[in-house]
Amino acid sequence: MSMFKKLGMGEKTARNFITILLVAAGGAIIYGLPYFRYDYYDAYLKVYHLTNTQMGVFGSIFGVFGMISYLFGGYLADRVSIRLLLSVSLIGTGLGGFLHLLPLTFPMLVALYAFWGFTSLFAFWPACVKAVRILSSSEDQGKSFGWFEGGRGVTAAIMAPLAVAAFRIGLHASNMDDKVGMRYVIIFYSVLTVLVGLLVFWKMRDGSTIEASEKITFKDLGKVIKMPAIWIIGLVTFCNYVFTLSLYYFTPYGTSILGMSVTFGAILAAFKRFLCPLSNVGGGYLADKVGTSNLLFTSFIAMAIGTAAILFLPLSPASIWPFVILFLVIYFFYNVNYALTWAMMDEGKIPEQYSGTAAGIISTVGYLPEIFCSLLAGTLIDGYPGVTGYRYYFLFLIAMLLLGSVIVLIWKRFLKKNQAN
Repeated sequence: MSMFKKLGMGEKTARNFITILLVAAGGAIIYGLPYFRYDYYDAYLKVYHLTNTQMGVFGSIFGVFGMISYLFGGYLADRVSIRLLLSVSLIGTGLGGFLHLLPLTFPMLVALYAFWGFTSLFAFWPACVKAVRILSSSEDQGKSFGWFEGGRGVTAAIMAPLAVAAFRIGLHASNMDDKVGMRYVIIFYSVLTVLVGLLVFWKMRDGSTIEASEKITFKDLGKVIKMPAIWIIGLVTFCNYVFTLSLYYFTPYGTSILGMSVTFGAILAAFKRFLCPLSNVGGGYLADKVGTSNLLFTSFIAMAIGTAAILFLPLSPASIWPFVILFLVIYFFYNVNYALTWAMMDEGKIPEQYSGTAAGIISTVGYLPEIFCSLLAGTLIDGYPGVTGYRYYFLFLIAMLLLGSVIVLIWKRFLKKNQAN
């Protein structure tokens, strides 16, 4: 514990630090099964005899289910043991992976992704947010969420090559049969997810049970919905999530517009994950020093300026390295923002016992871009071939980042007004 205190943590955070990292690991591992199809896109299509449209249905049903379930899952997170919710969600998702090993038809796969939407989105994410708040000291919220997001990033970066190794072992064991390789990947993620669920149940004890006197009621739900802080945080999350969904379009901009090789683009996409610990954790510590809202504002402005600078680069291979540097700077500040949006809950003095419900409402508002962002980007890039479509989309992205900075200024005024009262 003395080592953790040397990292600037309060006694409560230091005592629960390993558990926070375990929750972070679970927060990355649980999404391995619902999303691994993107890493093995062509093989997945071939093995399950799918069209691209059918593949898109899986993402839609998964995302739409999240939109309509976050609120109710958040309410549940304020009434049921966090330890139980996290464990059941992880174990249920892992068991769904074992179902994936059966010879499933397309309607069966749709039902499986709907099931994963329930197990990994419904109450899991609000429960994660509440767990970090419960396990952390009030003065450590920035760094705690920074470690949480950093832990998720590191776990995801470690999982990906291990899954590739499992795929290759399956290929070599079956004379290069993609179907067997895919089965090995599914088994890897399924076993890992169930084991982490059991570990969370065993490890997460102190501070993870909701006492009867703290359980939120429907009357309390009305109170939470009326809190201005909830909606402001939701809008900040909305603007930041637009960028989350826009990350996928920077690499093809580099390859198709600037002439970067596909291999170099893949290396850049992989390398950026290793910035997560530095930006998430470093941003968390800095936020506890300078204030969450101050750092959020700086990050939004830096991301907007960086994206605008990319648009001014000459359209030639000579711009590849300036593009890479700008992209990594933008990605650094994005990761700072991603962790800090949840630390805003403490800055806005949202009661701890309402954390789950608050996270559910914030997620419902904040993750709405899932519905339209990819469609907008695809429409612009297909409708305006070449650099023009990308420019239109990046201009939209810059506008959303500037809107995010304006909402943070509104947040700062809101905090100042509340402190004066």
